[in-house]
Amino acid sequence: MKKHKDLKFQGFTLIETALVLVIIGLILGGIFKGQALIDSARVRSMANEVSGIRTAWYSFQDRYRSIPGDFSNSRTQIDDAAEPGNGNGRVDDASERAGVWQQLSLAGFISGDFDGARHTSGTATDVACSAATCPRNPFNGFYKISYSAQAADVSSPAHEIFTGNNIPVNILSQLDTQLDDGNPNSGRFRVHRSYVTACTRDGQWDVATGHIDCAGVLRD
Repeated sequence: MKKHKDLKFQGFTLIETALVLVIIGLILGGIFKGQALIDSARVRSMANEVSGIRTAWYSFQDRYRSIPGDFSNSRTQIDDAAEPGNGNGRVDDASERAGVWQQLSLAGFISGDFDGARHTSGTATDVACSAATCPRNPFNGFYKISYSAQAADVSSPAHEIFTGNNIPVNILSQLDTQLDDGNPNSGRFRVHRSYVTACTRDGQWDVATGHIDCAGVLRD
């Protein structure tokens, strides 16, 4: 039988190794750049949605001289399916938290079809709701409006827009910079008090952790 010659393998040259590293660097750079573009688009989407909610909130008041959800004449002036509020000038119970979105949508200020169901609207302190009752944020949490004091480091209640949860901390940090002062514990936009420990550190958004379940609050 013929003997097989020993096969000899040569390693990569320095030039070949450098080329491989350059290619890997370009690929990783493209991935990171693509993720940054996606994050920027998500921040713009949330900023536009929050601005749209605020515009609808104030436009409703201009037309009906009442706050959405709290409007006591909603069945006669909007639609007979619209759950009425008590007219006290505050969105301060489960029925009115659900009624905000139903009254706004039936009056044509926002898109969507919302049921006004109080049993799925959560409490004045949590971020819970359902897709039939509250609009979703881009991360499958739910926007809510409540007369409360859930923004970090506030003591007096006001009307607050909850962004909903499931939002990465870096997204909320960028959103805060767009809407306010970039500080989670001051200004009009702040971290929701239930997420202070998980999503902030030393008075700043804790972006380094990459935490993916945070929530913010915009005060009226």
